Amino acid sequence: MGILDGSVVQPTPTIRVAKQGGGDEEVDNPAYRTWIVQDQQLLAYLLSTMTKEILVQVSSHEHAASLWKSITEMFSSQSRSKILQLRSQLAREKKGDYSAAEYFSKMAGLADEMAAASKKIEDDDLIGYILNGLDSDYNPFVSSVSVKDTLSLGDLYSQLLSYEARLRQQSLDTFRSYSSANTISRDQSCGAPRGRGRGSSSGRGGSSGRGGSGPSVSRQQGSPSAADSDDSPVCQLCERTGHTVHDCWYRFNKKYVAPRDGGQKPIRTAPLKSASTAINSYGVDTNWYFDSGSTDHITNSLEQLSTRERYNGQEQIHAANGKDMSINHIGNTTFHTSSRDFSFNNDLHVPTATKNLISVHQFTSDNDVFLEFHPSFFCVKDLATKAPRLHGKCRDGLYPLQRASEVHHVTTPSSTRWHYRLGHPSSPIVNRVLRNHNLSYTKDHSELVCDACLQAKSHQLPYPKSVSESSFPLQLIFSDVWGPAPKSVGHYQYYVSFIDDFSKFTWIFLLKNRLDVYQVFLDFQKLVERQFNRKIMTMQTDWGGEYQKLNSFFKQIGIIHHVSCPHAHQQNGSAERKHRHIVEVGLSLLAHASMPLKFWDEAFLTATYLINRTPSRVLNFDITLDSSLS
Repeated sequence: MGILDGSVVQPTPTIRVAKQGGGDEEVDNPAYRTWIVQDQQLLAYLLSTMTKEILVQVSSHEHAASLWKSITEMFSSQSRSKILQLRSQLAREKKGDYSAAEYFSKMAGLADEMAAASKKIEDDDLIGYILNGLDSDYNPFVSSVSVKDTLSLGDLYSQLLSYEARLRQQSLDTFRSYSSANTISRDQSCGAPRGRGRGSSSGRGGSSGRGGSGPSVSRQQGSPSAADSDDSPVCQLCERTGHTVHDCWYRFNKKYVAPRDGGQKPIRTAPLKSASTAINSYGVDTNWYFDSGSTDHITNSLEQLSTRERYNGQEQIHAANGKDMSINHIGNTTFHTSSRDFSFNNDLHVPTATKNLISVHQFTSDNDVFLEFHPSFFCVKDLATKAPRLHGKCRDGLYPLQRASEVHHVTTPSSTRWHYRLGHPSSPIVNRVLRNHNLSYTKDHSELVCDACLQAKSHQLPYPKSVSESSFPLQLIFSDVWGPAPKSVGHYQYYVSFIDDFSKFTWIFLLKNRLDVYQVFLDFQKLVERQFNRKIMTMQTDWGGEYQKLNSFFKQIGIIHHVSCPHAHQQNGSAERKHRHIVEVGLSLLAHASMPLKFWDEAFLTATYLINRTPSRVLNFDITLDSSLS
């Protein structure tokens, strides 16, 4: 550090020394030579550890001390600006939509960043920043906390979470005190009734309720009539005034039907029949019912969903009777018909629901169709061609969509359908099953091309067999790097192999780093060219980084370099198969000797030695070593 901080002063390049015959002369200062060597080594080390962005700014410095001073000034100014930015962010940060835990963690993170910049913020200051960023809903909490003499960050965190939980519970209780969006309400403002719905009156579905002759089921705004001048609530179930559906005596009476006169007020002319109120009028029902008032598809059976995932949100389903129902899963399913399949996307699995509801808006949007509702039937038509795709009957004022199994007509499945049912077997298997079991089917005139089979059973086409043969040693050399492997006793992790295509003779060289391949090849070239008294003609490798450096060397000395395509190791199959042979023999030697895996380097060298001296089937059971010497 003496050179960096300037405590070791730079010596002068030269000094004057006395001559033997008298006088003095100027000679090089040995201390300066030692100092400049250390200085330049330190300068090179510092520059080698810097990022490109910093290096551009300080690369002009010639000595380590000036470089170090420049870096210190640069980062000290950055630290000051960082502290100012963090302090400003702490003062401006607000809780907003964050939860209490997220907001606290964010503020604590900013404080930690300031501490990392050598400007630790005190706990009292951090508590002040946290309280300052809370919303107006937390004013009582801020007031109670501010009067305390001592308060730690841990206490503040726990009290903040408790207060947030209390606010959430109060908000939920307040929300549940109101009726749901489908609850019948009285007219509240002046003027003629106008509501959210279709038809001549204000209710959804026209002058009558959805699926019956009752009134509208949407919220309405209008002037209070003489008969409705009081502020008494109206029960949605029994239509009497003075109480809500939550307190109605008939709430849990499944057989109760509201009277036509509505009890105290004749505000309804007939009982309301909707998918919502018909929930308790039927037993187990697997039909799907169209509902124009539902924003999403709803099912009570998880088996209805072909794909699903658990729902982790906080939203709930609000039914017309004021009941909140939790959502367990969300998924998709497909409704199969003889004409086409219909998609039900983003289905909500609500176990407490007693009917399967189809959102009209979502159904028409996902399938590019439109619906026509008639007094006795409904029809689904294509949006572009207006062609009918599905129709069904009206039942008890509701429009159910039946499963194909419930439609009372029989169709003979095609051979394609049997192919799907039997798990996508080949055509001969399908035909044999149909023939042996005497199953009825209609034969497809067009040849079956199953998209699912193409996706699931596709395989890579085989590579053509190589027919090239070498005429003499070193005409073609295969090479590849194997590894990384666990570090051996010799601290090796790789080896590079060289296989002569003519004799199949193999050389392997152990490597500590892949970058050593360049020097290893130079040693290998000298060895084999001297042994065989001929030059290497062609090299076959992949395009790994170690061989990219050798490519320019091959061009200089005239070696032809064949390179396999990316991700096509089959084109360098000789080297890949030789790797497997060496590894199998080496591991067998280790297993037989009960030696640990860290001796793989010695085992692989021994395996290569033995492979070169045992008969090879590729050479008609000739010995590799003999072939290389012949």
